[in-house]
Amino acid sequence: MRPLSILVVDDEQLQRETLASILSEDGYHVTTASDVHAAAEALTEGNFEAVLTDFRMPGGSGLDVARKSSEVCPEAAILVMTAYADVQGVIDAMRLGVVDYLLKPLNVESLLRRLAIIRDRRALQLEVNFLRGEMNRQTDPGTLLGESAPMLEIGKIIEQVAQTRGTVLITGESGTGKEVVARSIHRMSPQATNKFVAINCGALPENLLESELFGHKKGAFTGALADKQGLFAVASEGTLFLDEIGEMPKNLQVKLLRALQEREITPVGDTKSIKVNLRVIAATNRDLAAEVAQGHFRQDLFYRLNVVEIKMPPLRERRDDIPMLARHFVEKYTKELGRPMRPLSSDAIRHLVSYPWPGNVRELENIIERAIILSKNQDRIDVDDFPVTLTASSQASTLPQKLDDALRVFARDHILQVLSSVSGDKKEAAKALGMSLSSLYRKLEELDISSKRLDDPR
Repeated sequence: MRPLSILVVDDEQLQRETLASILSEDGYHVTTASDVHAAAEALTEGNFEAVLTDFRMPGGSGLDVARKSSEVCPEAAILVMTAYADVQGVIDAMRLGVVDYLLKPLNVESLLRRLAIIRDRRALQLEVNFLRGEMNRQTDPGTLLGESAPMLEIGKIIEQVAQTRGTVLITGESGTGKEVVARSIHRMSPQATNKFVAINCGALPENLLESELFGHKKGAFTGALADKQGLFAVASEGTLFLDEIGEMPKNLQVKLLRALQEREITPVGDTKSIKVNLRVIAATNRDLAAEVAQGHFRQDLFYRLNVVEIKMPPLRERRDDIPMLARHFVEKYTKELGRPMRPLSSDAIRHLVSYPWPGNVRELENIIERAIILSKNQDRIDVDDFPVTLTASSQASTLPQKLDDALRVFARDHILQVLSSVSGDKKEAAKALGMSLSSLYRKLEELDISSKRLDDPR
């Protein structure tokens, strides 16, 4: 564990050096300052977990140090040393975030115990933050993959919106990865260590959905045996993902609109509102504009949700991404199921690319998982490992006018495989492909294979 970093501020040299020596011997990283001005400079330049400051000093007081620490090191625990404790001084100090008052002459054992408590609390908080991040990572249902033009544009939007608290509406067919996008926004945001909470608005009846979102008071309705915290409160400082927002009953739409506008909620059966601070991301496979026109969805809520819209393309409109996605799911389920790694055959990839994918990425993932479970071929995953519905449909859809598209996808995928096998060395790749280096560069440009993709093949 990294040692706690402490700033010791005292105008008495002997006291300052003695404290620094004691704390250093106990494993702390100590910086000293002789007055308020020196302390302010140290606080501005350093990153301290604790500040131990004298109360009365020339040119200022411990309260000035506490005030500066609150500005530049808001997470630092502040302890004030004084021989002149008074009630008003304690009150003023506590208002500035001082966590403890130590009377002089100092009891060293007591000081070390208090610092140990601060150190242990910090270690616990770091562990909590780490575990929250791990929880968000491990429960992530997938990774946003794709280098087609639509997915590259979506990636740029995610990067931009992640740094704000703006409300996001994600639209697209079922299975296109709307929740993956929502989790990607959360993971890239400054709130990534806080909770990501998801709820399907079409999965619960109206009364239960209201209770889940806003909470309820004990006795608010039959079965409400205790107070319940709503998901708006649970996701505080994090992200609340409202999936299938188009399914939300109109009565609840009013309450959701108020929560978004006022940033406050009222639990069922309560009269007091609760302030909330979080990002809301909504998703739907419906045409909400059409729902508004038909009177099924509130226009004011639609405008409030639709601050930034991300439209997820169906998989059939980004066929260039299918080989990459398929290999990702092969790797994922090979590890999860404890099976030997086997590549997809070229014929299998051609069938995957030509299939219309009505279930989008979710359907592709399910078919790859099924193939890994049922495949009897020890060398590769082949067409025989796919369900008959996929192979029949993909064969029927391979029409003459689609041949150029199929050849382009196959050529792109083959070149990427060769480049990967030679660690991105274009000269070696050109030799293996039987073409000149200049021809390879032209082909890379023609097939829209970016240099970033070559540096990081997935």
